[in-house]
Amino acid sequence: MGLEQYRRSVKESKRASILAAAHENFLKNGFSRAAVADIAREADVSTATLYKHFSSKEELFVTVVRESYGELGEEFGDISATGTPREVFYKLARAYLQAQFDHQVVGLMRIVIAEVPTAPDVALDAYNFITLHRYAQLTRVVDQMVERKMLKPHDTKLSIVLLAGMIKEVMIWPALFDASVTLPDNADDIIYEAIDIYLARYGA
Repeated sequence: MGLEQYRRSVKESKRASILAAAHENFLKNGFSRAAVADIAREADVSTATLYKHFSSKEELFVTVVRESYGELGEEFGDISATGTPREVFYKLARAYLQAQFDHQVVGLMRIVIAEVPTAPDVALDAYNFITLHRYAQLTRVVDQMVERKMLKPHDTKLSIVLLAGMIKEVMIWPALFDASVTLPDNADDIIYEAIDIYLARYGA
């Protein structure tokens, strides 16, 4: 390993440690009560090192939110490339719910909501990525399905919000207000019920 590659590896390792520590700290303390010095200590780096990677606590929080979703958006295109509309929407719903529960995005969403009065810019930035950016990605997928004549021509921006709403109302909203809520055993049944309602209206 060359010197530059080693330095890059160390830098990436420190960044990953900072994000992991920040993720746990934000979930435990919320945004306002989380302390950068505590996060740095838990990541085993100096505060100066943390600020070399992230210019502010706000930037760190938004990055944690984005990282928690991973590369889900980039995977949407692959998911929609093959399969029936029912299969495609099921895979999309499952990928979304995995991000929400396995990556603890629901917990981060609680923090975003709590910070609306005290840190509105942070909350808005996170909302733009968690919700609006995700809807835009999903709308592009549905547009492609319309072009392939898998779905009828329709207002895809509206339809994807309606489909997501059916799933969120049953599985996400309860988890926002009760941290003990997990995915129900009949999650697949709920997903397919929502998809079938959607396809009854928009299926080709």
